[in-house]
Amino acid sequence: MVSEKASAKMPQPRAPRQKRGHDRVAALAASATELFAEKGYDATTMTEIAARAGAAIGTLYLFFPTKEGLAQAILAEHAEELSTRLDALRERTSGLDAAAIADALFSVLGDFMASHPAYSALVDIPGDDVWRRSMRARRRQQIAALFAGPEPAVPPAQAERLAVIVPQMMRIPLALVGEKRLRDGVLEELKLMLSRHLGADAER
Repeated sequence: MVSEKASAKMPQPRAPRQKRGHDRVAALAASATELFAEKGYDATTMTEIAARAGAAIGTLYLFFPTKEGLAQAILAEHAEELSTRLDALRERTSGLDAAAIADALFSVLGDFMASHPAYSALVDIPGDDVWRRSMRARRRQQIAALFAGPEPAVPPAQAERLAVIVPQMMRIPLALVGEKRLRDGVLEELKLMLSRHLGADAER
């Protein structure tokens, strides 16, 4: 199983040793997450992050030496959360037909984007290419596994293709940062397209 944790090549956050340090890191990460979601990665400054967390700028740099490293840590955490949701979805959808699985998949992805708005702002920032390749590979494995077990079965080659297509489809709503109403509508259209396509395949 490919890990989605940030690569050791990236500047690593300093690990806090005491509860007070853990609380500070959590507050700094939460402030950064809020600002990245509100303003985007480029427009957010380390000074703003520290100020929102009520921390000295030196404290922020102590735990997160660079904005890129901080963003990478948040993105990796969000990616792990998405993986957890996809693994749980596989268990819940075992034995369903492919169209129903597609419908459930897009519902999970939509809920994830709604609850993790910073993910859209961070998913395409420059960063650790090795980690990103690992993340994409893991995501493809999870989606292929979802479509490998429906009733009736989806051919392995088609499941592999869907594992490539679905992440590309998701890039459309991910690009609609700050346009929730439009994003939700686009998600619904994509869900219908894939569900109907798979339903039509099953009827042939």
